[in-house]
Amino acid sequence: MTDQRDERDKDRIAEEAAGWVARLQSSDATDEDRRRFAEWLERDPAHREAYDEFSRLWGDLKDVPIPPDRLKKLRGQRRRAAVSRAAGLAALVIVSAAAYDMGVLDRIRADHYTAVGEVRTVVLDDGTRVDLNTDTAITVDYSDDARRVRVLRGEAFFDVARNPDRPFTADDGTLAAEAVGTQYGLRTAAGSFRGDVQVEEGKVAVRIGADQVLVEAGNAAMLTSRGHVVVAPSDVAGRMAWRSGRLVFSGRPLREVLATLERYRHGRIFVVDEAAAEQKVSGIFDLKDTEEALREIESSLPVTVTHVTGLAVVVRSRTP
Repeated sequence: MTDQRDERDKDRIAEEAAGWVARLQSSDATDEDRRRFAEWLERDPAHREAYDEFSRLWGDLKDVPIPPDRLKKLRGQRRRAAVSRAAGLAALVIVSAAAYDMGVLDRIRADHYTAVGEVRTVVLDDGTRVDLNTDTAITVDYSDDARRVRVLRGEAFFDVARNPDRPFTADDGTLAAEAVGTQYGLRTAAGSFRGDVQVEEGKVAVRIGADQVLVEAGNAAMLTSRGHVVVAPSDVAGRMAWRSGRLVFSGRPLREVLATLERYRHGRIFVVDEAAAEQKVSGIFDLKDTEEALREIESSLPVTVTHVTGLAVVVRSRTP
């Protein structure tokens, strides 16, 4: 009951924050609006965090693709709506964009999911074990002659129960990986990460469209920027170390390491200069303590780590 109440409080704060962003961005915002907004901020530290997050989302909306038919409808609505209605519509758009970005819609659709920073294991009806990485959502569709799992977001590792009569396939809507009995992981494309399949044991047939490649243990199939699949050797054990609560890096660019750490925490990590982004990182970090990981990075590399807000961290080269 307490967890449900906490979630309702978060949803209420998110809606209020979105409304304040929309209202204060409006040209008819009054001094009274700003006074009431200041009072709202003072009532709860969570209000400031939510407002800052939705402010960033407001700035990002210009990059959100909108289908032509939706754009036409929105244009008509703008022409007919009063300023207050436009502000309400903007708040709704922000809430919807945030809901998608934070995985709310995927979790609603999912049979199993994890929150940001959570890693857990589920056992499916046939005995297949699935490890869910942070912020992951999957659906399960089993029939008499096939087993299919859709990875809606995030990353999952499958220890597949052998059953030649019911092939097992995991897919993310682009990559599809089929095996009879094997162990492999599938990560969906998101941000700077491209979709891939990491094979720890056995063989996996990976398909994209009509193309198919066979991937053996110790290799990975990766989706290129052109939409093709390439197969290459991979440190699968290191990549899958999250299953035991660790993040392992060997000579990886700081840009990549920070993008990985960001997946296990709320908010964003910004690296603001190329010299810092290209610093090489080797180490083993506890995925449940990303703050300690940032401290270790700052102490071992010529960079500074600055917490701008509770949801924003800036990493830059250290000045001499």
